[in-house]
Amino acid sequence: MYFRIDKLKPDFIYIDAMFNCTATPYMIKAILKIKYFKFKNLNIVVFAVDEYPVKLGAKFIANGVKSYIDINDGETQFDEGLLCVKKGKEYISPTVQEWRMTCHNLPAPSRILTERHIEVLKLFCGGFTRKQIAKCLYISARTVDSHKRVIYQSLSSKIPFELIRIADEAGIFILKDLIFYCNQFNLEPEKKKVKTNKKIKKQKKAA
Repeated sequence: MYFRIDKLKPDFIYIDAMFNCTATPYMIKAILKIKYFKFKNLNIVVFAVDEYPVKLGAKFIANGVKSYIDINDGETQFDEGLLCVKKGKEYISPTVQEWRMTCHNLPAPSRILTERHIEVLKLFCGGFTRKQIAKCLYISARTVDSHKRVIYQSLSSKIPFELIRIADEAGIFILKDLIFYCNQFNLEPEKKKVKTNKKIKKQKKAA
């Protein structure tokens, strides 16, 4: 994708907000800020053409998106947004703009995950506990918690099991690279139920 952007040098890039779901704000941040720093002034326009959380819409703005158009604002407002973008102007959905004006805790920009963050993420997605992760990576459990907070915030997720899908869709790691920790599962043969004396006496009386 980066090669094509560099080759075509487009004036705008249009992205569906639902593309890769909650990984999208993080992916845009990666394009604009880190390894591909030459794209920092790239004008990315995000469309929400379906139900999409306002908070995540604001997350796009925090991550450097200049225009965010939401169909939920109504067709008239949607068309106005398209016209603004076509003229080279920036446009932010009124709903998102209002939410940003009234919200006391605006979403912070995503931090691009370091190699250490990705190591923690892989182990966490593989079922390792914070203590097990700390032991594997020779770091403290408190440091593991700190890394996990960055991971959740950057990938716009609060659900542990969702992180696997998000990380896979964002290309952070490949699923086959995961090592699953199954030590907590004990597979024991089912114990046979032993009849008590009372049950035996009842069965004899019934006979």
